[in-house]
Amino acid sequence: MIAWIQSHPEGVLIAITLTAFIESFALIGVFVPGVVMLFSLAAVASNLNIPVIWVLAAAALGATAGDLGSYYLGYRLRHRLYEHRWFKRHEDWLSHGIWFFQRWGWLSVVIGRFVGPIRPVVPLIAGSLSMPARVFVSVNLITVMFWAPIYMLPGYLTGEASYFLATQSLAMRTLTLLLVSALAILIALLAIYHHLHPEHPRMARWLPVLRHLPERFPYAALLLASVTAAGFAITAFARPWYADVLLSSQVEAWRATAVDAFALGVTLLGDPFIMLLTGLLIILWASLSGQHRLSAILLISSAVMVCAIPLLKATFDVARPDLVALPPGSGAFPSSHAAGTAFFLGLLTGFANQRRPAMSRWHLYLPAGMAMVVEALSRVWLGVHWLSDVVAGLCLGLLLAALTQAFHRLSGRTLADLRNSLPLWLLVLLTTAAYLIIAWPMAYEAYRLN
Repeated sequence: MIAWIQSHPEGVLIAITLTAFIESFALIGVFVPGVVMLFSLAAVASNLNIPVIWVLAAAALGATAGDLGSYYLGYRLRHRLYEHRWFKRHEDWLSHGIWFFQRWGWLSVVIGRFVGPIRPVVPLIAGSLSMPARVFVSVNLITVMFWAPIYMLPGYLTGEASYFLATQSLAMRTLTLLLVSALAILIALLAIYHHLHPEHPRMARWLPVLRHLPERFPYAALLLASVTAAGFAITAFARPWYADVLLSSQVEAWRATAVDAFALGVTLLGDPFIMLLTGLLIILWASLSGQHRLSAILLISSAVMVCAIPLLKATFDVARPDLVALPPGSGAFPSSHAAGTAFFLGLLTGFANQRRPAMSRWHLYLPAGMAMVVEALSRVWLGVHWLSDVVAGLCLGLLLAALTQAFHRLSGRTLADLRNSLPLWLLVLLTTAAYLIIAWPMAYEAYRLN
């Protein structure tokens, strides 16, 4: 079968055309997993080196034929549509399609092309309600030109990526898998936070008791604290991981690439010295701006972080990978860089989000989470930490940030106010840039491989 497909690539184009036709044709497409099939076929086409323009053309041809066929069928049947057994059995779909078409008019053709459940219904209804053919055909053709790339390129590019990775070294494949997994976990955690928040409409319906929580109850912070505490405990008792040794064995191959300088710069941004210095600047600014309770809470939580990490390192006493010229003298577990970055960014985004609607807070949490992940992985890249070290560090930093957030919300009525803080961030930026320039030569020598 595989040999036949490889020798007859035109069969893949035919399959794409038929799939696009079936998933667009009157009601049948509701029961066909067309998106999954088109994604898979596009990936196969990529691996067979079929030009992307042919893949897009095949998908557009099939979709257009399915839409025009559905429109013609609806136009021919019109008021007799409900007399046929097949359509009578799915009367609810037709009712929804009629409501949608009457609500949006010609725009329903555009919207329906990109929404799976109504894609094979709207053209049928448009024909049965006598939408002018020239209007339907014009709108449909323009819409399909945008639909084909949006639906086919992800599968095609995935096929390209899989072929690229198959030709890469084990180090590159391992790193790619690690980055994709970290991003997937981050997005999953943010999705869970978004849907489990008391302000989410579905959550309020499922658990009515959440409506009666006090306005300042730190639900999200306590949820994050519970998850990260469990993550730290599991990591501490389950280490060492198989992935620790696997990733450490790839360090030499990674560091031979041009990305090494970027990783060194990223790890310098998480140095404890610059974290403490910028943290003190923020605490001083909060105090000078009249937010004395906030500055006191930040000072106490920062002191707890500074004391907790050395204590945990001494307790677990985990040796670092012996790969760099001058490894840090402290223990490996947990990573202070990962913990400090998670704590700093967790507090910063948490306080900045206090005045934002809960359903839009992920706009700050997502880039902050990605920055935490990149900082943590830079330590693994340079060969000074095991993977379990940085995972525990992330959990520890977020745990302390969540507890600080919870305490701040419970201890008073005022929210953190980060407005009019542009001079502070300019000072933080200049301080960080100066530190990078000063620390780079020494860091370059210290992190050089043996």
